[in-house]
Amino acid sequence: MAAVEAAVDAAVEAAVDAAVDAAVEAVVFDFGGVLISPIVEKVAVLAERRNTTMHELLHVLLGPRDSGPDHPWHRCERGEIAVADIQGLLDPWAAEAGITLHGDEIDVLLEGGYRVLTDVIDRVDALRAAGYRTGLLTNTFLEFRETMDADIGFHRFDVVVESFAVGARKPEPAIYEATAAMLGVAHERIVYLDDFDQNLEPATALGWRTIHVTGPEQSLAALDELAPIPRR
Repeated sequence: MAAVEAAVDAAVEAAVDAAVDAAVEAVVFDFGGVLISPIVEKVAVLAERRNTTMHELLHVLLGPRDSGPDHPWHRCERGEIAVADIQGLLDPWAAEAGITLHGDEIDVLLEGGYRVLTDVIDRVDALRAAGYRTGLLTNTFLEFRETMDADIGFHRFDVVVESFAVGARKPEPAIYEATAAMLGVAHERIVYLDDFDQNLEPATALGWRTIHVTGPEQSLAALDELAPIPRR
């Protein structure tokens, strides 16, 4: 009996040690669809005007789910070309899909009109106040940096990881490695929120805990489980 009890105690101790070892230290947020309303809402409006589907137009404007070297949106997110160059380089993608572009699609996507999700922004602040490190990991453009900072405030993040600055974009593994290094946190101690599932797969492979965001209430509830804030 004593031997059994000792074995049980050892198992419990090991489980506790494992839980401590895996304690979350950092929470990393995507921008679009997590801290602001998703870009697919704007794509859906454009698609309706052009008599096509949101998914078809999303592929044309933002490129394929994986991260190839050729699509102009992807190239701009890596800092290889300017935002002003994107629209003019979309024609082959539109032609392949049988879609006629009006020439203003990129301007529409990048203009104002999205909603800042203040409840999620408030959670960023609360997590940081509770001792978690906070990060912003976003595929974005140099030209959009000032707007992002004004809308959500980069000051509330310990690290801001922008694809154009890193020279890699999600879902390319290099940008996740860069994020962990900048945070100074082991992969298994990071929670990451993104609304595009393809961007979660590389994070999961590295050991990050991930939340596929479908809305602010759902993301906050998931954070309650993975990165709880102690009550005072």
